[in-house]
Amino acid sequence: MAQGLLREAAELIRRRAAAAAKSPDERWMVERDEAGALVLAAFTLDDVGADGIVSSSVLASFAYPGHPERHTHALALGVASHTAALDPQVAVMLAAWLETMASFEDQAEELGEAEGAAPLTEPAKQFARTYLRTTEN
Repeated sequence: MAQGLLREAAELIRRRAAAAAKSPDERWMVERDEAGALVLAAFTLDDVGADGIVSSSVLASFAYPGHPERHTHALALGVASHTAALDPQVAVMLAAWLETMASFEDQAEELGEAEGAAPLTEPAKQFARTYLRTTEN
């Protein structure tokens, strides 16, 4: 059943998001450390000062110490930005979408309208298959 696939992906996303964050309010951003190296940093709204300056903690560094003139690889900014955009709060919303699509498909099957629901549920199923690295429904 495709609903199981959707719920499995949602559960995995939730587990990974919980394991990646110290707080459910944590957000991620890209910045540079004091040496100029690109880092992925975590913060909460409490870490934002009245002046707009964010006090953050480093989650991951994209520094290449063997190349001081080039602190980061060209793709590192894209990787860091993509990772920051999919921070734990966003991941939880993505999991909620998958769960909603599973429930929608449950209801569509009960009404005998599974085919009619496909345009809405198929993107979620494709995402779940890709996320779980499977071809199964």
